[in-house]
Amino acid sequence: MKKKLLPLAIAAAMAPGFAAAAEVGGYADIIYTISDDASATGPGVTGTEGKFFATSELQFSASPADGVSVRIDADLDLAAGNTNINNALDPTANSDSGRIEQAFFAWSAVDNVTVIGGVFNNPIGYEAEDAPDKDFTSNGIVYDILDQQTALNGDNVAGLAVAGVIGPVTVTGALLNDLGQVNDENSLALVVNYAPIEGLDLEAGMVTQTNKGTANASPMQVSAGDVINFNAVYTGVENLMVGIDFLDADLLKDPVYDLWAGYSFGDAAVKARLSDGGDASATTLYASYQVASNLTAALELRSDDPGTPGSSKSDKTTLELIATF
Repeated sequence: MKKKLLPLAIAAAMAPGFAAAAEVGGYADIIYTISDDASATGPGVTGTEGKFFATSELQFSASPADGVSVRIDADLDLAAGNTNINNALDPTANSDSGRIEQAFFAWSAVDNVTVIGGVFNNPIGYEAEDAPDKDFTSNGIVYDILDQQTALNGDNVAGLAVAGVIGPVTVTGALLNDLGQVNDENSLALVVNYAPIEGLDLEAGMVTQTNKGTANASPMQVSAGDVINFNAVYTGVENLMVGIDFLDADLLKDPVYDLWAGYSFGDAAVKARLSDGGDASATTLYASYQVASNLTAALELRSDDPGTPGSSKSDKTTLELIATF
């Protein structure tokens, strides 16, 4: 099942007679960088290697009986001034930060139709934003490109969306601020979710945006143009998960994708991911263990090849602890 919050909000708003008192939850995410080939070193420079970083989120939600649910997520980060290409926050930055990640409502307007308005996670793409919902510590290349497109933090968008169930599929259409929020034009998004058999979840989506780059430019440019995404996840075999997240856009010279697989046994799980961004690529190995019902430990080894002249491959190893409440 896709792990982003938006489909969950749609489902909750559509549930007949669903009601819940206001709830407060969240998580703390602590990452220790064991080794990092790309970590800056030298006189007067503090690298990320051997350093801790902590981020947290407070989540406020309420679902009154009249079919309107409300969600507000507030991010609190330690020294979150800088980010790298993997969306990893840099513990050497000089300032902490606090900001609203999501703030939206979901209203069951009529049977099988939900209206969502506010700031919410990008409905395009598979990967989630919050650490407890992610399959790996670092992000895949598809997420990184999508995050580069959106001016709001955490690959979030602002606007109004309408989701409806039509037979076996759920269709979501959205009118959004231009993803880069650089002009008065709007972005339009369309997402279709379909589960043809038990354990197989398919999604196709597209979003428009103002083109600000040039053809055949780097995937990490300011604008990739109109984006098309397809992702599929299969969990029909017990303890096994395989998935693919595929993205193409007007101004990318090559399509990009993340391909992953994982196997769980008891409280432990192992996963592997191959990411291909045209010139850039990355391989990720990941192992996690459920220490307690609300505490997860994870070890990740990631190897990146920037694919640009003069740049060398780099390896990074991190230890992550995620506590939820």
